[in-house]
Amino acid sequence: MRALRAVAAAGWAELRTGLTALLDDVGGADTVVTGPLGQEVAAAVAERRGLRTAALHYCPVRANGVVAPVGGLRGPRATRAAWALGERVRWGLTRRAENEQRAALGLPGTRVHLPARLRDAGAVEIQAYDPVLVPGLAAEWGPRRPLTGFLALDDDARARLGETGARAGDRLDARDGGLDDWLVDGDPPVYVGFGSMPVADPAALLAAVDAACAQLGVRALVSAGWNDFSAVAAGGTGARVRVVGAVDHAAVLPRCRAAVHHGGAGTTGAVLRAGLPAVVGWYSADQPLWGELLRRAGVGVARRASALTEPGVLAGALAEVLDDATAARATALAARLVPAGRAVAAAADALDGGVRV
Repeated sequence: MRALRAVAAAGWAELRTGLTALLDDVGGADTVVTGPLGQEVAAAVAERRGLRTAALHYCPVRANGVVAPVGGLRGPRATRAAWALGERVRWGLTRRAENEQRAALGLPGTRVHLPARLRDAGAVEIQAYDPVLVPGLAAEWGPRRPLTGFLALDDDARARLGETGARAGDRLDARDGGLDDWLVDGDPPVYVGFGSMPVADPAALLAAVDAACAQLGVRALVSAGWNDFSAVAAGGTGARVRVVGAVDHAAVLPRCRAAVHHGGAGTTGAVLRAGLPAVVGWYSADQPLWGELLRRAGVGVARRASALTEPGVLAGALAEVLDDATAARATALAARLVPAGRAVAAAADALDGGVRV
C-alpha cells in the first residue's frame, strides 16, 4: 500500500512548485486546466490563487454507465459499480498526499475526493474524444462534460512548434530518406508504430511484421517512435518492410491501409481520422479501452502488445481488419468524426465556462 500511494502521488510536490512558479511568471491567468494526472494538485493551486479549474480528459475517467473501466463488464449497473469502486480505491491511495499538498499551500484539508468536488461545483471537464465512439455518454454527462472530439494542432500551430506540418499528399521531407518514393512505388502499407511505448524486443517485432507481410501479401512501414531499432534494421528489412524514425501521422497515415499501434488517445484519433482499421497492441492505462471501443465500432481488434511477437498473432490480427468490409466501416466512421478545427473551437469555448472550486 505504501508503494501504491507513492506511485499515485509521484511528482506532486514538483507539480505544485512548478505550477505556482509558472503562474507567477505568466500573470493574468484566470483558469488552470488539468489533465487526469496531478489533477488534485492543479485544483489545489487554482483554489489557493482564486482561479477557476477546468479538466481536459483524453478518455472517459469519470463514473458513467456507458464505458466500463475494465473489460468483461456488461450493463450500466455493473459499469457504474466498477467506477465507484475505482474512485474509492484512488481516494484511499491519494487522500493523505492531497491533503499534504493542500496544507503546503495553506489550504484546509478535504474529506471529499476531487471528482465529486468538481462535479458538485459544476466545473467543466472537457472530453477530448469523439462522441461517435461512446454513444449515450454525452447525454448522460450533459454540458459540463462536453465531448468535443479529438483535438489536433493545425498546420500553422505545428509549424510554430517546429513540427514538419506536411499535409497528406505532400511530398515528405527529405530527412525521411526516400520514404515518399517508397510509398509511391508500391501498395499502401500497414503502419506499425508504438510511439513512446517501449518495444522490449525490436528484432522479434520486426520478424513478426515481416512474417505477417509475407503471409498476407502486404507491405509495412514501421515507425520506431521513441525506440531504437538501429541495431536490427539499418533503414529497413527488405522490400516488404521499411523502418523509419518518428513520422508525421497527418502526412503518412492517409497513405496507409491499416495501422498497428499502442492505442494511445492521440494515435487512435489520428488513425480514425485517416479512415484506417487498426490492430491495437495495448500496454496499459486507457489503451485497452480504446481497443475495445474500436472493436465495438467494427474498425479494429485488440491484443496485448507483448503477444504480437508470438507466432501468428500479428498476422491473425491483421487478417481480421484487412478486408473490404472493415475498410469501408473505417472510411465511413472517419466521415462522422468531429473535424479537428471544430473540436478545438468547442474545447476553447467550453473553457469559458470554468468555475472556481
